[in-house]
Amino acid sequence: MKRLAPIAAVLVLCACNAIGSLLHDGEVVASVGENKLYSTELAGYIPAGVSPEDSARMANSYIEAWTRDMRFIELAEKELSKEEKDVTRELEEYKRTLLRYRYEQKYINQRLDTTITLAQVEAYYTAHQEMFRLTAPVVKARFAVIPEKSAHLSALKKLMQAQDNSDDVIVSDSLAYVYAVRYTDFRGRWTDASQLSAEMNMELKQFIGNLRKGFMQTKDTDGNLQLAYIEDFVKSGDTAPVEYCSDRIRDIVLSNRKQALSAALEQELMKEK
Repeated sequence: MKRLAPIAAVLVLCACNAIGSLLHDGEVVASVGENKLYSTELAGYIPAGVSPEDSARMANSYIEAWTRDMRFIELAEKELSKEEKDVTRELEEYKRTLLRYRYEQKYINQRLDTTITLAQVEAYYTAHQEMFRLTAPVVKARFAVIPEKSAHLSALKKLMQAQDNSDDVIVSDSLAYVYAVRYTDFRGRWTDASQLSAEMNMELKQFIGNLRKGFMQTKDTDGNLQLAYIEDFVKSGDTAPVEYCSDRIRDIVLSNRKQALSAALEQELMKEK
């Protein structure tokens, strides 16, 4: 490959979002045989606002990929027969497939109702509970790492048990953020037990074996207490709480609506025969 312009200069111009004004349109950046890569194509590949370092990385990556493609094409042009190089039929098939896909997406997007109410989520959950059996427990908890001899340990343990929406929750959060080495609040949402066991540097099997409401406590390698207060949990094999499944259910409902619209389009096309 022959490079006909300094790459670093091109990249800085891209990073400043000014390549069009500071490089002449059509200036050749790299070439392979008779194939040429122009500055305008390179500028279009690199988004505005990226750093000079990222511009350099992205531009070099693009140039290397372009070079490989051109070398493959040159070799294919040389080694393949006229019949092997005839891709007319494949291109026509690809065009038909692409046009069909684009029209189907337009048809669906114009008609798709993306509103999914809580009642619809709950109705789907109730009708398909077997789909939402847990393979691992989920928990609502709070987790803190705090020096074992901290003067605030007792107060923090007491406040970590505070019920949601109470003033003690605010005090607990404030105290934890100031005096804890690390603090994570899992109480407001259902969380996979593997996430909390990782926070505590425990094997999941060991964590599940010790899982119960109340405090779980271990030490880290620095001698700090790793303290988790388990407010609630659901065991593996049980049905997951609806809140834990809601995002997944919304995706399923939306997918079902898209499939229904796709089927409706097929029926419309068949009726036009």
